[in-house]
Amino acid sequence: MTDPIMLIHVRLEREQISRMKSACGEVTMLPFSGTVESELFTGTILPGGVDVQVTDPAGCRHLCARYMLEGVDREGNSCRIYVDNNGWFRPEETDIITACPRFMTDSPVLADILSRPVYRSEVHGTEAGVDIHIFDTTAEKDAE
Repeated sequence: MTDPIMLIHVRLEREQISRMKSACGEVTMLPFSGTVESELFTGTILPGGVDVQVTDPAGCRHLCARYMLEGVDREGNSCRIYVDNNGWFRPEETDIITACPRFMTDSPVLADILSRPVYRSEVHGTEAGVDIHIFDTTAEKDAE
């Protein structure tokens, strides 16, 4: 297995979590902040990041985390990265959650790298929230 290309440390803002239950399921909105470290980019999560989790009556949960990162790319240029990370899981599958992140950036250095639909994420629980490990699936296939 390859190393992650990016590690995002998410701190949940627990006092701002919103929940709603209905006959159609349940919605939980989890606001968060955090930091990012990698060889590609280093920075922070801007205010407004939220993970929306919708659970259907059968217990299947969809997560959609959307947030903006601000920092510097691998050449030291200021930039932003938008992240849209989606995945499906069952409540008993919460040790490691796998999802599919998509990126958009204003960094000319990172635009070609991050615009490819070849990434997967693993979401690992921590005491403060979660750590999101981003992997390049093409590098994983090359390593096999």
